[in-house]
Amino acid sequence: MGVLTLYAMSEQPTVSTAPTESYPVAPPYQQYVEERPVGTNGFAIAAFVLSLIGGTLLVWILGGVALSQIKRSGQAGRGLAIAGIVISIVEVAVFIVLMALGVWAWNVNS
Repeated sequence: MGVLTLYAMSEQPTVSTAPTESYPVAPPYQQYVEERPVGTNGFAIAAFVLSLIGGTLLVWILGGVALSQIKRSGQAGRGLAIAGIVISIVEVAVFIVLMALGVWAWNVNS
C-alpha cells in the first residue's frame, strides 16, 4: 500500500533584517500639452484675399472651411476668415442696391 512520509522542518523560516535595496525613483510626471499648429490657416488667408478681389462664392466656401479647421486645430486666422465672409456679404449687398438703383433709373428715364 502507500507509504506516508512526513518530513520535519528542522529550520524555522527566518526574516532578513538586512537593509532593503532601494529602488530608483521615477521621474516626475509631465503633463501632455497638445501643441497648436504654427501659423495662420491658409484657407482663411485665401478667403480674405478673394473677398478683396470679389470672389463671393469662393469666399463663403473657403471661409467656412477655414473656420471649421481653425475650430478643430486651434490655428490662427479666425478673424481673417470672418472678415472675408463679412466683406463678401457687404459686396453682395452693395451689388444688389446698385442693381436696384439701375433698374429704377432705367424705368424713370424710359
